[in-house]
Amino acid sequence: MASSVSTSGGTPLGLTKEQANAVIHKHLRGQDRSTLRKLTEIQNKGYSYTSNAKTYILDLSPAHHDESIPPSSSCFITIQHPRGDDADAYHTNALPEIHRILSHIRSKTNIPIPDPILDTTHELVPFDLLLCPPSPITSTNIIPLSVARKSGYLNEAHAAFVDLEIGRFLGQLHSGVQNDWFGLPHLDAPPEPSYSWQETFTHLLETLLSEFQAAGVELPYEEIRQYLSRAIAFFLFDDVEVPSLIWLTGSEDDIYISLPSHPATKTRGIVAILPTAAHALWGDPLLESFFIPPAPSQGVLEGYVGSGGTHLTLFPRQKTKRLWYTVFLALLALKERRLGGVPVDDSEVTERWALDIVKDSTKLLANAPCY
Repeated sequence: MASSVSTSGGTPLGLTKEQANAVIHKHLRGQDRSTLRKLTEIQNKGYSYTSNAKTYILDLSPAHHDESIPPSSSCFITIQHPRGDDADAYHTNALPEIHRILSHIRSKTNIPIPDPILDTTHELVPFDLLLCPPSPITSTNIIPLSVARKSGYLNEAHAAFVDLEIGRFLGQLHSGVQNDWFGLPHLDAPPEPSYSWQETFTHLLETLLSEFQAAGVELPYEEIRQYLSRAIAFFLFDDVEVPSLIWLTGSEDDIYISLPSHPATKTRGIVAILPTAAHALWGDPLLESFFIPPAPSQGVLEGYVGSGGTHLTLFPRQKTKRLWYTVFLALLALKERRLGGVPVDDSEVTERWALDIVKDSTKLLANAPCY
């Protein structure tokens, strides 16, 4: 049985092999006789970790297949408790909203996002679920891009090629998937849509700060609000006219490539992107975690601009704005780990990391230019 954790939804969040088999046989056309060979929970420890969701990779084989022969395909499944009426003011996107987001990306870009199946009936599992169709890769021959870089799997040419792909995808996302209003996604237009990015962003930031302050988390609240008031007075965030879809917490932990040494490797590019859009929103492209300094690389920048993204020339005020976005990202990571009751782990994006980023960035904001 797969591991599980208790969540605010009541039922521990987890998926058994029997449940996964039932989901496959019901929803995947032509797979009603397939055999689930392996169920693996993806240990996401990066920015896009969310405490109320889990994603698994399912390795599949045809029915009655010789077990000595490796699986021939795999698919991803995400489970999540449906959002209750008592959700925090700042909340993660529910799976129906993520399904809508992925549909927008598929219809308006060439980003290789599969057409997922949304099931909110709770007939097979007591959660909402999002199932991606199978592809001819398995868990044994793919690896997160972040791990590939750290392990030295990529040579210079391969790394440059992948960077170019990431830039192209982000350029298409920001220029092709746009909206009329800023803020968190909604299945229907919000009752009071915001047409000001400055108002939207500062409201989201203040919502997070208020949550932490009420929970007794030690942060430099007075200084943050003082510097934020100055930024607002200089209209620091008011240079964004068109709301773009921002992945926000997406990172190289959510992008998979083939293992270079594996015989199944037929492409040196990106082979899978996890549907980790829990914090996606309509906003400023500079908010992407891929643009945290010293990023983006030259390859990402070239692909980005060549695919419709705006030039990311950072004048002093844009650098200050990016610093605020890093504070916001750290607060999101802190919310998922601390308020979600997540224990300290061995990842780079820990509670300690988030606290240090907020405090160190606040010191830099003291003298950061807003003009």
